[in-house]
Amino acid sequence: MFARAYNKVVLRDGTSQTLVVVCFDDGGRYLSHHPLLAEEPFVEWVGGTFDLRKSL
Repeated sequence: MFARAYNKVVLRDGTSQTLVVVCFDDGGRYLSHHPLLAEEPFVEWVGGTFDLRKSL
């Protein structure tokens, strides 16, 4: 598993959240997400937007 932080995440229902950590499995598939509330170890800052509608 690995995690990346994004400025914005567009959820499957079209709504969005800002400053979010997205967790992926070893194959790069989406597992979960949570708000970025503080610096977290082993999280790669990517920035930009991650669109969950495109990762079905």
